[in-house]
Formats: sequence, structure tokens, C-alpha cells
Amino acid sequence: MGFLARLSAVTAMAAAAVAVVSAHRPSGLRARVVRARGSAAGDIRPAFEKFGRLLNEPDNGSGPPARDGRRSINWDADGVPFKMPGDFFNTVVPRGAVFDAKRGEFRVSNPPPVQHIVDNRFTSLNKKLALQLLPFSAPRLFTPLKNNVLKVRFEVPGKRGVKATTTGFGAVLLDVDRERLTSLEYFDVHGRRLAKVFAPAKRGGLSFLGVVFNKPVVSK
Repeated sequence: MGFLARLSAVTAMAAAAVAVVSAHRPSGLRARVVRARGSAAGDIRPAFEKFGRLLNEPDNGSGPPARDGRRSINWDADGVPFKMPGDFFNTVVPRGAVFDAKRGEFRVSNPPPVQHIVDNRFTSLNKKLALQLLPFSAPRLFTPLKNNVLKVRFEVPGKRGVKATTTGFGAVLLDVDRERLTSLEYFDVHGRRLAKVFAPAKRGGLSFLGVVFNKPVVSK
């Protein structure tokens, strides 16, 4: 299984086209990195879709556990709450991804009207910053609230606490300002780092970054 994060606002951080694969990687493990940057969603969509194809078809959505295909984490779905629980995408929406931040708080912008929260691209958090956040798939954005480090661990979809591995993970990042700073790191079941890759910088724009391995070895 593989994962695509359709929308992620990890902001004011950074990137460069560099991949570092750990010397501790399992024998025969190969990694393929996909990157893109742009000032509009259409600029990075070809890379986003290419990454999805590399993860394999079909998109299994919230279906039962499957050995083939991929799943997307769609923050822009109507039911995602403003204050999103870290396990939302494996309990309420069984996609197999559990999120963890140091203070454990997440926000999803533009909540459904039924929640009675006025927030447009995080204007409720920072009005100035909201002006430079460009959604990939409008209208919603996602961010940890008080920390710039976000951990994702994988579980069998719909099975709370049952660990799983994936062949890859990719995400759209927003407003990556500086080179060689914002990164994704991939770890196996033993906590060994398999790879660290830097996102391409695009101030006020969009960056896509993802890594696909030839084996399902990524635990978090």
C-alpha cells in the first residue's frame, strides 16, 4: 500500500532537490523520489498523479485492507473537523494513517458550516499568513497547530493499533520558503531511517515531495 496526502499546510519552512538514503537500508531496497514546485495547483499536479501511479492502482479509499493499490488522505472532505483528532484517518475515515505532533493538536481550515466556525485558510489563526497559503485542492488546508514536526505512523486501515507498512508516502507542502530545510524522513519497523529527502522551495506556492520504495518497508 502507498499513501498520498492531498493537502498539507506545513508552512514557512523549506527545501532542495537532494535525497539521502540511509546506509542502514535493507539489502536490495531501492527508492524513487518525485518532486515538483509551482505557483498553481496545475503546476504540480502531473508529479502528484505520477506519484499515485508509482504507488499502484487502484485508490482503495476507505475500503477494507488490501495488498495492492494506494490510499489518499483527503483533508478537503466535508466531514473533516476543524479540530482534527490524530487518528481521524484510521478511525472515522479508515485510511491507515495516524498523525502525531508534540502537542497533539491539528487544524483543518474552512470547516463545514455545520461546525459554526469562521475560518478561511486559517484566518482564525493568522490573518497575514492566510493570504499566502494556496490550497492544492480548495478550500481546505491542514497543519499541526503548535509544532513544525509532524509524525505519521501507519496502521492496517480501520484496525486501531495494528501496525502496518507502506511502500511510499507523498505530500503537498505549502509556502516552503527556504532551501534544504523542510524534509520528509522515512523509517522502518525498527526505527531505522531509510531516507531523508528535501522538498523543493516555492515561497507562496506549492511543493510536492514523495518517495516510493520497491518494498513495503515504511512504518512511519
